[in-house]
Amino acid sequence: MRSAAAHDRQKWREMGLAVLIVTGAWLFLSVFFDFYYDLNDDTAMKDILSGTYTGIPEGRNIQMLYPLGWAVSMLYRLLPAVPWYGCFLCFCQFFALWAIVYAVGSGAGKPEKRSAVFLLLTAGGLALFLYEFVFIQYTVTAGLLAAAALARLLTGPDGDGREFRKYHCVTAALCALSFYLRTEMFLLLGPFLALAVCWRLMEYRGRHKEAGRGVLRSYLCLAAAVLALLGAGLAADGVAYGSAAWKDFRRFFDARTAVYDFYGIPDYAQNREFYESVDVSPARYTLLQNYNFDLDAEIDTEMMEQIAGYGAAHQGQSPARRLYESVYAYGYRFAHGQELFFDLLLCLAWFFLIRAALRGKNRALLENLALLLFVRTGLWLFLLYRGRVPERITHPLYLMEGILLLWLFREPLEWKKFEKSAILFLYAALLVCVAAVQGQTVWRQYQDREARNIQWQTWKAYCAERPSSFYFVDVYSSVAYSEKLFADTAPAYRNFDLLGGWCVKSPAAMQKRRAAGLTDAESALRTGQALFVTDARSEERSPEFLKDWYRERGVEITLQEEDRCGCFAVYRCGSNAAD
Repeated sequence: MRSAAAHDRQKWREMGLAVLIVTGAWLFLSVFFDFYYDLNDDTAMKDILSGTYTGIPEGRNIQMLYPLGWAVSMLYRLLPAVPWYGCFLCFCQFFALWAIVYAVGSGAGKPEKRSAVFLLLTAGGLALFLYEFVFIQYTVTAGLLAAAALARLLTGPDGDGREFRKYHCVTAALCALSFYLRTEMFLLLGPFLALAVCWRLMEYRGRHKEAGRGVLRSYLCLAAAVLALLGAGLAADGVAYGSAAWKDFRRFFDARTAVYDFYGIPDYAQNREFYESVDVSPARYTLLQNYNFDLDAEIDTEMMEQIAGYGAAHQGQSPARRLYESVYAYGYRFAHGQELFFDLLLCLAWFFLIRAALRGKNRALLENLALLLFVRTGLWLFLLYRGRVPERITHPLYLMEGILLLWLFREPLEWKKFEKSAILFLYAALLVCVAAVQGQTVWRQYQDREARNIQWQTWKAYCAERPSSFYFVDVYSSVAYSEKLFADTAPAYRNFDLLGGWCVKSPAAMQKRRAAGLTDAESALRTGQALFVTDARSEERSPEFLKDWYRERGVEITLQEEDRCGCFAVYRCGSNAAD
């Protein structure tokens, strides 16, 4: 009994040590950096949750599942001045780092060795994901949570008793949180989680020479619990977005995503016949191109679905050709080091593991590597076939693969002494290089954001000083700016909105218009109820397209620059009916 109590005390000490190390890493970063939202997606989500967008905290922020959105919005209702969404993302990322560090390092042997492993894993995680820890994005956060669940699956108990259930309650919660935050990211990484369970079952059977039905039943119960949590989240989300308005918007949202993220907008001159058949004029096409389509109420779900369908059918490549191009790109990315540090780290791991498996005739290890190669190849080809591989998606993929490879190193392989030293030296040298390059890159980008965002902060202050006015901002004049997680946290309603993006035409956007006393963007600008804002430094951001658009609507307008706020020019429209 005393042995069990001593074991528990040792476990709590190890957990506390890992917490201290990861907390130290967060404090280290906070000394040099303020944490930023990486993209305006997270900023818009935060604005909806906090009430900055509509004036009231709202759980339906379009991107995450409703139960999670509702919980965060409730926190804003209780304590509006606290930046809950930023705190939530930051906590999730560093909690995930802690979970990975503790899960992987807790089996490292003697306490001194475990402490060293905790430090090395934390430093390695910071080096590889420094950008993601400073410039936070919810897709990456969901990936980190899934990676933490993976680490726990690989290192947790494989029995069928109370300890197994207790340990994996956290694993199930991590899976659910990742799924609620970014469903697509969790589903993409799901095969890695299934592979981890498969490996654990194979390992157990190989060790005990029996089927282990109790263990299999335990993992099936864990899978059932996870699926139940995911199903409950989807059911609650379906109820929350069950109105006709939200259902129609979600169709519009999916079609818009297909057009802008995957297929693109086909050239007007080369596809004039199609555009005329769906009533897209040159002026309307311009609104689609410059993303300011909120000006046109007739750019609706049906029209966006038609454009998406046409784009999908005219990609210029057959499915077979696209698959060939995907396979070629898969090899090309690796051979040319498009993400060099991740490729080198994983390539070294593959080399050492394959070499050890062949030398020791370790059939089980070779089978595990073959399964991993099959899963990672399938996922990469899926992404490449779809034609969308941003780093916020690929980096979690690399992390999941790296955790699985790291677990394979824990097998009783026959390493020569110099090989262990060589592996540690190579990885240490590579991580030092990663840290140096990442540090310089992130610091330059951080300084650049600090300089650029002065304009955006000035603009927000300008709007706050004029609460009786409302402003519509040209979309591409705003994309260069981002916001900090823990600065400017006042949830006061903001009297401006973008003329496009993923939130417009949603019930939330309509609610914002009503709160400002506006019916729609087109009439608000035409009648002078709202003003148009654009970047005065760029000719491409000229407001002249508004004249063409209103002329097509039978209205001649005048554009008068009313004010300047830094680089932003504020225009008022005047109109006279053309007839």
